[in-house]
Amino acid sequence: MSILEGRVAVVTGASSGIGEACALGFVEKGAKVVLAARRAERLTALVDKIESMGGEALAVATDVTDEEAVKHLFASAVERFGTVDVLINNAGIAENVPVHETSLEHWNKVLTTNLTSAFLCSKHAWPIFLDAGHGRIVNVGSISAKVPRSECPSYTASKFGLQGLTHAMALDGRDNQIAVSIFHPGIVATEIMPGSVKLPDNFAATPEEAAGIIIHMCDMPDHLNFYEALMVQNKLPFLGRG
Repeated sequence: MSILEGRVAVVTGASSGIGEACALGFVEKGAKVVLAARRAERLTALVDKIESMGGEALAVATDVTDEEAVKHLFASAVERFGTVDVLINNAGIAENVPVHETSLEHWNKVLTTNLTSAFLCSKHAWPIFLDAGHGRIVNVGSISAKVPRSECPSYTASKFGLQGLTHAMALDGRDNQIAVSIFHPGIVATEIMPGSVKLPDNFAATPEEAAGIIIHMCDMPDHLNFYEALMVQNKLPFLGRG
């Protein structure tokens, strides 16, 4: 039986793509899920789908860059399910704007969405984990935290920052059996990267393939941490920069 059976997972950015696939994957493992995103109608439809599968889900429309909204998210999760065991920090945006054309407003939007949101959600999950004596966070990073692509300074900085946040929280959490890790996807065919859906089928990964790795990272005993994972396409010019 999966350790996720009966556990509660909060998934941000759950209205589409990797987040939606993660929610469904957790339910298939027997977990209960709390769905966070700004698009309430998408979340409602996903709850209906999960309940039709025999699962349990709670939708909480949430702007994860707003601390009061994040507090409400975790309070709602505890009110409904009693606790939170897993947090998937998946909310994010992508961008392609060269540095000399990047406005401060744009820079702040990307950093807040991709990095500050993970900090806020982790901050408010942490006391619940401490009370429970265990917890697990998986931050969804990017291959751009390893080798950036051109003309994406805001995105690259946010994902490098998320890697640093992961390292810091993993260190701080280990004495309390809180495992913090990061998953770096390569190219995934999602709404956040619309161009990727035009790539050959044997190049871009599906959201389900990415979610499968995240679920695996969570489906292990509490004393273990699958600290970092990188999914890269064989044909992507990453290894050796060929």
